[in-house]
Amino acid sequence: AVVSTQSGHYGRERAAITVNVNGTRYDVVRRCAEALGYKTTTENDDSFIIWSDHTINAERCAELKPYQRINHFPGMGEIARKDCLARNLQKMQRSQPDEYDFFPKTWNLPADYTSLMNHYLDLRKRRKCKTFICKPSNGAMGNGIHLLQNVEKLSMHDNLVVQEYLERPLIVDGMKFDLRIYVLVLSCDPLKIFLYDDGLMRFSTDEYAPPTEKNLDNMFMHLTNYSINKSSENYENCDDENRGSKRSIKSLKMWMASHNYSFTMLWNSITDIVIKTLIVTE
Repeated sequence: AVVSTQSGHYGRERAAITVNVNGTRYDVVRRCAEALGYKTTTENDDSFIIWSDHTINAERCAELKPYQRINHFPGMGEIARKDCLARNLQKMQRSQPDEYDFFPKTWNLPADYTSLMNHYLDLRKRRKCKTFICKPSNGAMGNGIHLLQNVEKLSMHDNLVVQEYLERPLIVDGMKFDLRIYVLVLSCDPLKIFLYDDGLMRFSTDEYAPPTEKNLDNMFMHLTNYSINKSSENYENCDDENRGSKRSIKSLKMWMASHNYSFTMLWNSITDIVIKTLIVTE
């Protein structure tokens, strides 16, 4: 949007666009709004744009005036919370198994405790050893995540999302990494999605090795969360976006090309997963 303070056709000035930043603790939101020529406020309920760090309910959305916009859709928790996302993906996997085969076996505890135990006992009968990653249902920033190979250590009262751990990830420079992808959902009906053509690679800080009883507790090896790895003595800040513990996805594109991997195929798969994830709550 472009703010105009010039006199209109009838000699009236257009009101400046206001952004209510009372609901965010991030100063970057205010700075970006002001860089666009918008006026920020913490009190005006009639603001054109309302920015919130938290999800909103349907009632709050219904209170918005026709000209107002807020940076959330009701029901976002269904894909933003780990337990809700897991449940919705499993629901779609039962309905469309060939389309929803892009995530590992998953259990929502405590509801799926018996199913998890039965799976583990079946593995033991077949003398197979699997590693499981356990994440707090509503956790963030790596807090509370741990790996184990004996799920009998878990309690049936735990609130966790448990998944089979992917033991053979793609490794770059000896390290495990994840991708932070930026997606803008402009509209739900019709569904309008914008996928940014760059993003972040976030690296672990200890050289990766397959999980064993001896290294299960090494979160610098197994987790890629910045909040975990920033405290590692091996964490590397670097101005070069092609080096260090945080890199651009464009640097991954160059790395894949040099190793005869198809980045186009990867990006098409990511796009497909983004769409399929967003429609799980329909």
